[in-house]
Amino acid sequence: MTQLYIKGIGMMIGMIFGAGIFALPYVFSQAGLFWGIAHFIIAFLILLFLHFLYGEVAFFTKGRHRFTGYVEIFLGKRAKQFAFLTTMASYYGTLLVYGLLAGLFLSNFWQGNYKLQISLIFFIIAALVLLLRMVRIAEINFYLTVPLFGFIIYLLFVSLPSIKMGNFVGVGDINANWFLPYGVWLFALGGFAALPEVRDIFASSNIKHFKRGILISLAVSALFYFLFIFAVWGVSGISTSKDALSGLLGILGQKALLIGSLIGFLAVFTSYLALAIDMKNIFRFDYGISRFFAWGLTVVPPVILFFLGATDFVRILGIIGVLGLGTLGIFIIFMARNLRKRIKQNDPGDMLEDGKIEYSKPTKILQTIVLIAILAGVVYELWRIFG
Repeated sequence: MTQLYIKGIGMMIGMIFGAGIFALPYVFSQAGLFWGIAHFIIAFLILLFLHFLYGEVAFFTKGRHRFTGYVEIFLGKRAKQFAFLTTMASYYGTLLVYGLLAGLFLSNFWQGNYKLQISLIFFIIAALVLLLRMVRIAEINFYLTVPLFGFIIYLLFVSLPSIKMGNFVGVGDINANWFLPYGVWLFALGGFAALPEVRDIFASSNIKHFKRGILISLAVSALFYFLFIFAVWGVSGISTSKDALSGLLGILGQKALLIGSLIGFLAVFTSYLALAIDMKNIFRFDYGISRFFAWGLTVVPPVILFFLGATDFVRILGIIGVLGLGTLGIFIIFMARNLRKRIKQNDPGDMLEDGKIEYSKPTKILQTIVLIAILAGVVYELWRIFG
């Protein structure tokens, strides 16, 4: 059982804990402590709810599927086609952003502008790692997550002498940026792409252990997000930079920049692997494509986009965040509804796993509230990007 938790939680945290970490100190500094924590609580509860729903869909459905496959089973072929288009756009854009960020972080270790060359090397190395089997990649994700958290603790240790408690109360609780942390928290805590892989790891166990693994992964990720926020915001205060790192350079020096760069690289590398595995398995399990061609369809398009000059990762990240979370949350809620209908009708057919099925029973009012909350984040992000 311990091995299941190590592999499953390692894969899950590897997906959750990613590039969103560097936006969190900035949005806290702009919105204030109250709204930063308030939006965290709301986002955490919403995403825990959606992760549990999607987890039940994955756990109780026979066979090995991924997101588009589950959509076809519960919502039909037309919905699957739409889900495929939005998923591919979101995944390719995110993989591209992870490669660009990896180049940005690692370039801090060399003099000169080598960001794009390092990004290309990152794409090649990550593609080679992706050729390994899923269990091995889950172990790699876990062993990379351990030093990632270690670097965050070390950054906190280095920052402690320069942290000023007054920085945490320097912004009023009512200001124009009060809603800013909400969308960032939704992006930072999302780990849906890893759930089918984690389900495969927990397949020999039960739904309670699976959900416990999801909860632990979200809680641990949130804890280390807050440690990072405390270190960066505590040092930089209202001057916290959007990328978190450049604001530390003038106060803590080059050491802080290099530590932060290591944190950033490990975060995007583990997230890249978790997302790329899910994408590769969409091609394999939902469309019957061979392992090698599924691998090629996963790793090649982001590199093509890279050579075509798509390098504005801030704008790319904002657009795919809106596209991905909005459609994903809606699909998950309606899939979960249909799962419950089939269970209640006692007519699972060949779709559901045999045996007693223990599932949550959220009210339609609660589901509607979650949908409204998701759409609120989508509308805000669209306004921020295009307004």
